[in-house]
Amino acid sequence: MRYISCLVGLLFTCALFAQYDYPVYETDKLPPAEYSKRREAIRQRMAEGSIAFFFTNETMVRNNDVDFLFRGDSNFLYLTGFEEPDAVFVMTKDPFTLNGKSVREALFVNVANANSITWLGYRMGPENAMKLLGVEHAVANSEFASALPVLMQGRTTVYVSNAPAGGRDTLNRMSQAVTTVLTEAKITPARDVRTWLSQMRQIKSPAEIAMLKKASEISALGHVEVMKAVRPGMREYELGALLEYYIKKNGCEFVGYPPIVGSGENSTILHYQSLRKQMKAGEIICMDAAGELRGYSSDVTRSFPVSGKFSPEQEAIYEVVLKANEAGIAKCRPGVTTGAVGAACSEELAKGMIALGIIKSANELGRYYMHGFGHGIGLDVHDPMPGTLAPGACLTVEPGIYIKAGSPCDPKWWNIGIRIEDAILVTEGEPVNMSKAAPKTVADIERLMAR
Repeated sequence: MRYISCLVGLLFTCALFAQYDYPVYETDKLPPAEYSKRREAIRQRMAEGSIAFFFTNETMVRNNDVDFLFRGDSNFLYLTGFEEPDAVFVMTKDPFTLNGKSVREALFVNVANANSITWLGYRMGPENAMKLLGVEHAVANSEFASALPVLMQGRTTVYVSNAPAGGRDTLNRMSQAVTTVLTEAKITPARDVRTWLSQMRQIKSPAEIAMLKKASEISALGHVEVMKAVRPGMREYELGALLEYYIKKNGCEFVGYPPIVGSGENSTILHYQSLRKQMKAGEIICMDAAGELRGYSSDVTRSFPVSGKFSPEQEAIYEVVLKANEAGIAKCRPGVTTGAVGAACSEELAKGMIALGIIKSANELGRYYMHGFGHGIGLDVHDPMPGTLAPGACLTVEPGIYIKAGSPCDPKWWNIGIRIEDAILVTEGEPVNMSKAAPKTVADIERLMAR
């Protein structure tokens, strides 16, 4: 009887997986052909007879049996579009044979089973990975160790793009296996592939730009909702929660980074995180928050008054920062260096701060403006960007002024932190402000908040 029960269970499980079809909920992801084109561009730069290994992240424990929400390595996503943990992608210049099939690339992934579907949800698995992502070959990651000697046979040049978890020290069993083989063979892994990927990611494709435009617009409209809702007595975390609700309600899977919502003295902290303070009338809020859509993150910051109306001092600093923001955006054109964009921002900030009597010379600006003008955006919220701008570059322009209590200036300026950040697309002509839906003039902000 026990044997019959086990047999019935086995037949049921087999029937379950015979019918198993990986669900696809989003239809606007990048097409497989785009990933294939990227992989071919890397392959063309590889040495003859070489092999490249690309690892994604593992799941990371938050506490006890609770994991952090998984997010894959960006270079891995860029080449494969595969979003699950514990995977490795292998690519060669010349064909190799795996499971009787001659291929130049293989994706090693977790497989679906009764336990994973019951407890964790759907896994794409090898067959679906080939069908949905367009990779030449995909197999279970449990086969990686046994396949490694075949993959490494005769290889003298081995590219390793990264260790899991963004290059940190933690290694999964697959990357550790590669490290062991390389050590035993006395092969030093080549890192050139990291540079190649960084160069490729500097200029976005039309499909990537569409993602960033949508993520930026959703994020900007989220800032609008926050401005309309804020009242004295609310906590900073309420604004972060409202923004996160809005962007997820409108299609973003995640926030691109933990929201920064600092009021009063906290507005002067660049990456303020605790969000516990109760906001008071008369304080300024610096809110840096944006959504991530299909892996692509925007980055938007707006500064606005808790009570809906800027004080004279807040308005004066705000106008200085706004002029710098607009000057930087105007420079975002083909052929312009990022240094020139940064210089335009700094010049306006210094000029405005000198006019207000807060500093005496441009050399003192660093006391109140201690970061760069911006950065690239894409699969990482701080994505690679070209040193000289070109059409398809996507970046932020985010000048700011942060005056902490105790600063060597009139106390009326203390506890004012203002940053204005927009997501910009470089085109053949005028720069496109992808986050323009969030108002940023004093008049527009006060008008919106008065409603």
